[in-house]
Amino acid sequence: MKRKTLSYYLISEVLPPFFFGLFAFTVILLIARILKLIELVVTRGVPLLQTAKLFSLILPTFLELTVPMSFLLAILLGLGRLSNDQELLAMKASGISPAQIYWPIFLMAIVVAIITLFLTLFARPAANSALKKELYNVAKTRVGTALKEKVFNDDFPKILIYVEEIKPPGNTAQGILIVDKRDKNREDIILGKVARITTDEATNTLGLRLFDGSIYERENNRSGFSQTRFNIYDFKFDLDELVGPVRQKETGPKELSLVDLFSAIEVKNNQSVKTIAERMELHQRIAFGFAPLVFSVLGVALALLPRTSRANRSWGFMICVFWLMIYYVLLSLGKALGEKSILHPIPALWLPNIVVGGMAALFFRKAMRESPLLIPSMVERTAARTMEYFNRLRKQRKTHSL
Repeated sequence: MKRKTLSYYLISEVLPPFFFGLFAFTVILLIARILKLIELVVTRGVPLLQTAKLFSLILPTFLELTVPMSFLLAILLGLGRLSNDQELLAMKASGISPAQIYWPIFLMAIVVAIITLFLTLFARPAANSALKKELYNVAKTRVGTALKEKVFNDDFPKILIYVEEIKPPGNTAQGILIVDKRDKNREDIILGKVARITTDEATNTLGLRLFDGSIYERENNRSGFSQTRFNIYDFKFDLDELVGPVRQKETGPKELSLVDLFSAIEVKNNQSVKTIAERMELHQRIAFGFAPLVFSVLGVALALLPRTSRANRSWGFMICVFWLMIYYVLLSLGKALGEKSILHPIPALWLPNIVVGGMAALFFRKAMRESPLLIPSMVERTAARTMEYFNRLRKQRKTHSL
């Protein structure tokens, strides 16, 4: 078999499950955010176009995770099918070595690694920075979206707001309680049955027009409250005061571009300030970009290792989830050790690549020698028996239902 034909064939087997895994993993991780965005459209009146923009800005953060995950799944499913149909065995019998089988997968791994590096180094930081600005615009134009029902909203400076219910499209609220501490000499507690939320762009103010309520005023130099009832009461405050802290908040390492991240490290070094957070972010971006290369060796090795029984697609999913869990547990461990200065950021963030890559190299060496591993064989037999047990249960249920 010619190398070019072999490469096209193997890549064609891996590409479909890669796109399937990319879609599935991204949807699973994004489902909570998607529901929140739907809520913004349905109940808070945020325009669909603005919601789609928010979604597009959230997406790169998840793609940097799902692209390497999908690549490992694609290798296990694609080469797993070839292994089940004895095609890999036929290739090896015809003189094709494991290294030749790995070569087209390695080429794919380089492309996926470049995509992941682009996401981690450029796309995700830029998207995070743009997302922060867009959320500010949403808060400025539709402040009702920032208010949460049945929760004491304390995000506003010296103002506490409780809302029982917000009516669609988000500019009317019921059951309002406001605690106003902006005046140093007194504290106001304002209750209203209904409130209408408005913003005035000309004066840059937020207004809450409350209906049918009471104001309880307590001065610092007096005991007790004075009560005032009202039919209509306009409560206003400066919008920049409200969302200013969001806009003026210092940009974190995750939102810095690569150039700004290097500049921040240099400035802090000159000021003799610790740069742990910045260096952790830098090495995490770089190390994560090399994960597809590690997963390529691991996936090919696991597919080529001799098996005691035939595996199905569910086996590929189980193995993929198992190794992804190991990788991300090691990543979390490394980040914890790095943030506490127990490990230098380089070994801390490269820990999962080093450990999983070392195990993948061991597995590939075993595959080259046609030597099975004891532990995978035991796990494989256990998984096969488990699947047989569930298949028997399914057949018994069908028999009883008939």
